[in-house]
Amino acid sequence: MRADDLFDDLPRTTSAGPEPAPSPAGRIRVEYREPAGLQDDVLCVIHGGGYAGAAALSIDVRLQRLGGPAAEIWHANGPVRAGRDGIVRYAHDDELIVAVVEEDERAYGGICSTAETLYATIRKFQEQSGFPHLLRMWNYLDAINEGEGDAERYRQFCVGRALGLDRPNGKRLPAASAIGRQHATHQVQVFWIAARASGTAIENPRQVSAYHYPRTHGPMSPTFSRAMVAPDHTVLVSGTASIVGHVSQHAGDAQGQLTETLRNLTAVTSHAGVRRDAAHRQDLLKVYVRDPTLVPMIAAQLQEAYPGATPIFLAGDVCRRELLLEIECIAL
Repeated sequence: MRADDLFDDLPRTTSAGPEPAPSPAGRIRVEYREPAGLQDDVLCVIHGGGYAGAAALSIDVRLQRLGGPAAEIWHANGPVRAGRDGIVRYAHDDELIVAVVEEDERAYGGICSTAETLYATIRKFQEQSGFPHLLRMWNYLDAINEGEGDAERYRQFCVGRALGLDRPNGKRLPAASAIGRQHATHQVQVFWIAARASGTAIENPRQVSAYHYPRTHGPMSPTFSRAMVAPDHTVLVSGTASIVGHVSQHAGDAQGQLTETLRNLTAVTSHAGVRRDAAHRQDLLKVYVRDPTLVPMIAAQLQEAYPGATPIFLAGDVCRRELLLEIECIAL
């Protein structure tokens, strides 16, 4: 398989909406809850520390929880098999794989070279994994906004990521989030969900595709799609913030940013085919905030917009320093 083939097999969004996804062989089952009393069907537990259970794969994101359930739990459809391949830890059933790499960036000479190494490892792992279709990725690193101009750590991370992926140039990329930890760990962590069957990459009609951002946002554009419709039609929405076109909106205004972010979530899920009458009933929301004092205001507005949701709130810095919050969503 060529390196670029990691992305070539995912169908694009058409002017009439997403291309039909294939009939799913298995369905995504994920929930936000406390991790106590888990059954044997758990594929992966994603948490902020303190979980000591026997899940096939446990990922500690090292982010402070500010409210909501303690864990994100991905369930398997069928027997679970777990293992390690070099620095990659993974668990999978017959249809999905969850995998993680996490390394101390001091061992690789900085954030850019660490990102390049990790993403080259991911690319090579995916080529032989049997689950070639990337659906969703998460990236966590320290001090994401540190540095000025092109020396900013997030911009350098984007350069390394693109180099590690062999410069994919927007070829049907997975959904993704990139968040900065607010305390020093020196760990760069990337984890992802991939499938045997392909999904559909979705863009937001209100926004410029991230992989088409102009040079003002850095020497290498971010490599992700705004959302991914999984083979079973679950919509996996990337970290979403107060951006219209490619420009951040409502600087310094948390309420304005939240309102704009919710508009973007509605736009991208509608473009993915989520019906308004069915939207928000069981959506899973994860909210990253720079300032913990914003949580009550955000929670109150989310309760109105998503009355059936129980969001997870995490302390984290958004990839643009002027943005105060970011929300990701799973529309089941």
